[in-house]
Amino acid sequence: MAEQLFQVTNTVALIAWLPLLLLPGNRFVTDVLCRQLVPGGLALIYVAVIGWKLSAGGSPPGDPTTIAGLRQAFTDDFVFAAAWIHYLVFDMVVGSLIAREAVARGIPWPLRSLSLLGTFLLGPAGYLLHLGLRLRWRAAAAPPLADSAS
Repeated sequence: MAEQLFQVTNTVALIAWLPLLLLPGNRFVTDVLCRQLVPGGLALIYVAVIGWKLSAGGSPPGDPTTIAGLRQAFTDDFVFAAAWIHYLVFDMVVGSLIAREAVARGIPWPLRSLSLLGTFLLGPAGYLLHLGLRLRWRAAAAPPLADSAS
């Protein structure tokens, strides 16, 4: 069952990332689909799994402040799948912000897409690429989070 959870959440995230790559200037895609609907749905699944695991067995085994303790907690496939969902949620939210900001700054589509793909596949590496691209396109419009519609 944990494998199915992993597969379904990955598929949902992948399907949502496609319009983010192809339509990064579309406000519904960046502001609703990829920053609220899909991450919110995945977050609900995450909270449900973590809540279920905590109510069924109490605190996870091991010390979560150590690598050994985390490794022990992640031996449970559902806990591992929930941790992966955590990545899916935050990478998608960051991707939506990258897409919106990159369009506002006029970063060319191939470079913008490269940073989005990097964020989808490698999280912080894609974000770092975006930060580097922003240096070149610094003089563009204000960051997208500055507007009142956010």
